[in-house]
Amino acid sequence: MKTEKASPRSMTVIGKICGGHGLDGELRIQPLTDFPERFIEMELFRVFRPDGTEWGVLHPIRFRFLEGKGLILAKTGEINDRTAADLLKGTLIKVTQDERVSLPDGYYWIDDLIGMEVRDGATGESLGVVEEVLQTGSNDCYMVRTPEGKLKALPAIREVVQEVDLESKTVIVALMEGLWE
Repeated sequence: MKTEKASPRSMTVIGKICGGHGLDGELRIQPLTDFPERFIEMELFRVFRPDGTEWGVLHPIRFRFLEGKGLILAKTGEINDRTAADLLKGTLIKVTQDERVSLPDGYYWIDDLIGMEVRDGATGESLGVVEEVLQTGSNDCYMVRTPEGKLKALPAIREVVQEVDLESKTVIVALMEGLWE
């Protein structure tokens, strides 16, 4: 696996280390991905502190899933006791864009959506720029900063989002009556 140097800002967070488990330094990892099984195939973890600075690289040896808890336990070659594992609490595991899982059609990486221009499909008018994507459970919600500076919500559902064009960095939407007032 190539270990290219990438800017932490151009990387995608896929997990958060929650501390240690047991005495031999296993890490408790909260997967922050729709594809937690991806951890099993990983040859290394790029670990970053919450402030974005790089902590270092870990090489996983084995994994176990904590059923019912939504956590993954990982043993690495570098961490050998509970104290060392607990020092990593709050750090983030990130991957480069090349290491991201391929998404099915109609699904997008949140960091690809941030900064995209939102246009009304009926008028072509610019409605603003995607500033944040909230994951609400039932559907995502695009938070759009309007040209007037207001932050407005658009549900990311088929009836509203007509097209996402990653190349032109635009999202075409159909505004339902009363949605944008």
